Amino acid sequence: LEWENEVLSQRFSKVQTERDELYGKFEASIYDVQQKTGLKSALLEKKVEALGEALEMKEAQLAEVLTAANLDPGTLAAINQRLEEVLDNKNQIIKALQYDVAKVSKAHNDLIRVYEAKLTEFGIPVDELGFRPLVTNTST
Repeated sequence: LEWENEVLSQRFSKVQTERDELYGKFEASIYDVQQKTGLKSALLEKKVEALGEALEMKEAQLAEVLTAANLDPGTLAAINQRLEEVLDNKNQIIKALQYDVAKVSKAHNDLIRVYEAKLTEFGIPVDELGFRPLVTNTST
């Protein structure tokens, strides 16, 4: 009976050590993913902001040039047409960047759900993380 107890104690210790190792890897993975997604989101948001500022500056410069040039209506219409094309292109780029931000945020949230499910599967309470993972706002 003592022998069985010793075997069970050793197994228990081994399982606890394995659990602690998995928990450590889990925490490291979550922290790594949070850093990467946070950085990607910040970079994409900065890029969108920079493009918006550049657009405003270009619009102001164009307005100054058009006012100073005293162009005829036909030339002005052609310039406005080209400007609209450029603006449409920039708007498409902005939408693509916003989509990328949403995609990265969704992947981050999905990963958090998977890790929480794995914690539950291994019998580790989510509260034992010591922190609450950042869940970002996405449309899905």
